[in-house]
Amino acid sequence: MPCHTIYRFTSLITVLLFVATTMLLGACTTSSGVRSWVDERTAVAVTAQQKPWTFYRKDIQIDVSIYDFIDLGAFEINQTGTRHQYLCLMEWSTVTRPILEQSRIFEDFSTLVIWADDQPLTFKRYTQNHAMLHLSDTAFKHYTSSVSESYYEISLPQLETLAAAKTLRIAAANLPTDEQPYQTWRDQHESLRAFTEEVTHTAKLMNSDSK
Repeated sequence: MPCHTIYRFTSLITVLLFVATTMLLGACTTSSGVRSWVDERTAVAVTAQQKPWTFYRKDIQIDVSIYDFIDLGAFEINQTGTRHQYLCLMEWSTVTRPILEQSRIFEDFSTLVIWADDQPLTFKRYTQNHAMLHLSDTAFKHYTSSVSESYYEISLPQLETLAAAKTLRIAAANLPTDEQPYQTWRDQHESLRAFTEEVTHTAKLMNSDSK
């Protein structure tokens, strides 16, 4: 085989490999803002909104302003065709201290309340360990070492309620009535809507195929 033919063939293979690799990497993130991947250790398929919603609350201790934050994101676990949707809640703060010492109010997030506009939705914590959901790592990145995780199972109708709401506020169920809940800091409405539309569409397709 002539040298120039071998060179062209090798170049073609290189281009095809590049295109295939680019497509494979791109498959992890869709244009709709929804991420999908397969956990390399547990083999479960995961779908998640692109970025979590971020909420904040100002807490004043000894004349010092402390901002407490919560990241809240929705994701789905598909384990051999069985799908479950969850909320991932991650607590963090502007100060590096244990979670229980960050606020003058002890917040028990074993029960989470989300106000979708004026409609409260209550969720019981499923676990605080992502490994219990067959995840080898958290579904959403966190940028501080002092983070407390909580996971809550959520139904598709509840997801649709959250996605349709104009405003969201969150709090632990034990929050005193005279205290303010967490307010939106970084809005991820579009990402939540895209995720909700994708998982509900998939559920409808599966229901129609099973009939």
